Amino acid sequence: MIRHTVLVSFDGVENALVDTVITELRALPGIIPEIQAYVVGRDLALRDDNATVMIAGDFANLDDYQVYSTHPEHVRVIEDHIKPNATGLVRAQVEL
Repeated sequence: MIRHTVLVSFDGVENALVDTVITELRALPGIIPEIQAYVVGRDLALRDDNATVMIAGDFANLDDYQVYSTHPEHVRVIEDHIKPNATGLVRAQVEL
């Protein structure tokens, strides 16, 4: 199993944009059947230096992760909302 984790920072952007990103990402499991588990949430802001949004997805294998990674809807959310507005992004994939 592959776990894909992403932390995205959005500094100085409208809350509505962050809400849109979260809503659109949360819709992906209904569109991409290769996603086995998916958690998307806004940080609780318990520390000043935290990221804004956390994404964690589980995939049966590397092929399923690649389907997700290149899926047009996933790419659209990244291109339309994340890339133009994120001030920081860290991601990692690990085998469970």
